[in-house]
Amino acid sequence: MAVVKVGQIKTTLHLSIAYIINPDKTEGGALVTANYSDMVSDPSALAEAMLESIDRTAAGRRDGGVLAHHVIQSFSPDDSRRLTARQVHELGIAFVEEITGGAHQYVIATHVDRDHTHNHIIICAANTETRRKLRVQKHTLGAWREVSDRLCRERGLDVLPRRDRSRTRDGLRTERHGFGLGELYASAKGDAVKDRIRLAVDAAAAASVDFDSFSSALGQSGVRVDVRGRHLTFTDVASGLKVRDVRLGRAYDEPNIMARIGRSTVTPISFNRRMIAASDDGMMRVWLPGTRRRLALTVPAVAIVRDGDTYRAYLPTASPCVITDRRGRYVRRIKPEELYAFFSRPPIRLEPATRERQFTPGKSEAQRNWYRMQARKLDQLHDLADELNTATRLKRDDVSVDDAIRDVTDRIASEREAFQALLVALDESTDAETADGVRSGELARELRDRERRLDRLANELDTLRRLRLRVRQSESVPSHRTP
Repeated sequence: MAVVKVGQIKTTLHLSIAYIINPDKTEGGALVTANYSDMVSDPSALAEAMLESIDRTAAGRRDGGVLAHHVIQSFSPDDSRRLTARQVHELGIAFVEEITGGAHQYVIATHVDRDHTHNHIIICAANTETRRKLRVQKHTLGAWREVSDRLCRERGLDVLPRRDRSRTRDGLRTERHGFGLGELYASAKGDAVKDRIRLAVDAAAAASVDFDSFSSALGQSGVRVDVRGRHLTFTDVASGLKVRDVRLGRAYDEPNIMARIGRSTVTPISFNRRMIAASDDGMMRVWLPGTRRRLALTVPAVAIVRDGDTYRAYLPTASPCVITDRRGRYVRRIKPEELYAFFSRPPIRLEPATRERQFTPGKSEAQRNWYRMQARKLDQLHDLADELNTATRLKRDDVSVDDAIRDVTDRIASEREAFQALLVALDESTDAETADGVRSGELARELRDRERRLDRLANELDTLRRLRLRVRQSESVPSHRTP
């Protein structure tokens, strides 16, 4: 099953090309082709040639104008096993040659760093024959998908089922060809949209130096990111579907994205804008809480995410932090972990959505409400069973609830740091042997294992906190025994 998605590139064309031709994702560059240059390892040269073509069009290069179109042709894991990476690459070349008529410069790169092989294709907006620009309109994606489907069928691959619909316009019925963006991405209960957002986030994190450039790069791929408290909300602009970071996986929350952008594990701190002493030259001085504005911490601006008046800084765990006095004179260096003597530790993220339901059965609203009530009762019974089992285990091991919470909290902190380190290593790894002899596929499996452990620990901590609350509530209830 092949899915075709498209976004627009309006700035930093060379960075987009650099991402797709990454040798770590393309078997050392063997799965990269450009129809106008042999310099397939030089993103700047490839981008410059496209820009020269755009300059020769009637409209030329304009601020906010489209420089190129970024097409992603992805295949299901089953189809990825049926075809070799080279065959997927050749299918992509046949696809782009047909949809462009050979009149546009393009770079195609086949990525093999995920369980589903996919083609990234950057098509120059300028037509080399007519000197006009390619415009992707409402019907374009449907037409391109039909081309991709036909090429897939010729190779014995699956395609998404056709959904022919009719629209009434001025009393006439017109046949609609292909899927609209929203319908295509809404297939498989939104899984296609989530895959698109994950791909966009992966690309943006690899090409960004701070959260602002990350947000800008996402926008070029058709995804908007909004900061909502400690969570991120991603919006697929084409379909309008919003996806919260917890629905994408731990690798896509704010702390782990900032770790990927900074290429290191991070220690987060939060502060209000009123605590900012000064900001210039890409650095920010923040008053240390509890020092009566006598000491300040120097924070690089690239490590900061702003949420209204709240600022969150993600500091590299291995890099000491510089402390200065009121006048900006050096005082000392401290480890990022020691900052929690001044700043509050961030709350541990819990994910109680492990029993998320995709739909509620029932034909009428009354039936649906009844089913919701039964579902809540089942959840409460499930939670109560967890609490009883945990209480039994703690009593057997002679461990207090508070001690158990501290132990689980420490284990979560350790697992979270290891998860971030693995995530950074995976972003930097290749399908070939890495420096320490571990394959990226093995890193990905270990990442999934650690994510499952984090989920189990988070659920365990949630259960322990409920148990502690229940114990305290029972202790606060007065006894009604008669003397």
